[in-house]
Amino acid sequence: MSTDEATLEPTVLLKVTGLYKKFCKDLTYNMYYGIKDLITYFFGLKPGYSSLRKKEFWALNDINFNIYEGDIVILAGVNGSGKTTLTRMLAGIYETERGTIEYHKKIKKIISVFAIKSGFNSILTGRENIYLKAAYYGMSRKETEANMNFIISFSEIAPYLDTPIGKYSSGMKTRLAMAIVLSIKSDILFIDEGFSFSDSKFKAKCYAFLKEEYYNKGKALIIATHRFEEINDIANRMIVLENGNIINTTRDVTQGIRDYLAN
Repeated sequence: MSTDEATLEPTVLLKVTGLYKKFCKDLTYNMYYGIKDLITYFFGLKPGYSSLRKKEFWALNDINFNIYEGDIVILAGVNGSGKTTLTRMLAGIYETERGTIEYHKKIKKIISVFAIKSGFNSILTGRENIYLKAAYYGMSRKETEANMNFIISFSEIAPYLDTPIGKYSSGMKTRLAMAIVLSIKSDILFIDEGFSFSDSKFKAKCYAFLKEEYYNKGKALIIATHRFEEINDIANRMIVLENGNIINTTRDVTQGIRDYLAN
């Protein structure tokens, strides 16, 4: 390969190698294993994660893939396939027990968003809830204030900004929540089931912004969703999980969706 060709290769932002994650189906056994593992750590040892113990199962089983600059990835799979577990591990919410997750040195900030509309306080105003929700996502007050004009403008709720959010319609809450998420300056953004709102015009506005912000600026976006047909136009990659295993990964998203729906 020539030097010129090599420079055209996209940068790997995230590399996942041999990733496993196990959970326990039984609460009693789960507590027992937790205490046992704590004792193991206490004596300076590391619990063994290579095999399953009684009542345990693999939520993720030998996951391997790379995420590149400009990737907008649909993470598909039925409930229980491992989508949420994987996104939480990639975002550092769950501990990596076995396998590795490597981020490129250029990565400064990673945000994972779950249950977009949750976390609002119905008594507080829209403005007050912006600070509350932004803090939940790790934004400082200074960052929130710097993003305030964007959030107000993008959400289109300026006339109701100082009204208690309990008076908002479901659509208004969604617009405000999405505007807060989109204001976050991150190198990699994970969204788990975020696009459940019905306002098609605002949804299209969000998709256009995400494509511009993550595809055209060398960042990456991973969306775990059942509504992947809606983001077909902006996604350039699809990864399908089943029972904790990757069963398909493709850059032909349209065909990937057809194959998924056919099974």
